[in-house]
Amino acid sequence: MRVPAALLLLLVAAVAAPAPAAAQGWLPWFGGGYRPARPPTPVPGGIFDTLRPWNGPPAQPGAPGKDAKTGADAQKPPETPPPPYEGDFTRLAEILGALHYLGPLCGDKEKERWRGEMQGLLDSEQPTADRRDRLVGSFNRGYQAYEQTYRNCTPAADLVIHRFLDEGARLSRDIATRYGS
Repeated sequence: MRVPAALLLLLVAAVAAPAPAAAQGWLPWFGGGYRPARPPTPVPGGIFDTLRPWNGPPAQPGAPGKDAKTGADAQKPPETPPPPYEGDFTRLAEILGALHYLGPLCGDKEKERWRGEMQGLLDSEQPTADRRDRLVGSFNRGYQAYEQTYRNCTPAADLVIHRFLDEGARLSRDIATRYGS
């Protein structure tokens, strides 16, 4: 059985014809392409109203949320702004975290030196609980970033240690001279 040339040409033209963007997918002539379902609209009193802290009491549906200011919360003074050296101090915390990981990896005898330096900074600074959490988070971020990268002491790790020692010395000197009392 022979297919007429005109029918074959018509079939090729139909397949190769441009289609709207929504239909351009794998085999667009079956089902019109991928279209994600619409996300459901949030329902008041739904699952997110019942979330609670670990081991905390269950939230009551219809009860005021955490954002609603009541009694003692409304009278609580707003948080004080961070000091002007906060960015430098955060960077110093990251450097100390990285040195805490890289130092013992490359043969530093004092394994807890940089953690002790960070603890000394926190003790002398006496930050608020939120600020302390941010600084400890910066220390941990510096530690974890290099923990994921280096498993052995390499020349690159040794170079990073020397650069961080220089940058940390510069930052601590700048903070002390600009903002020290």
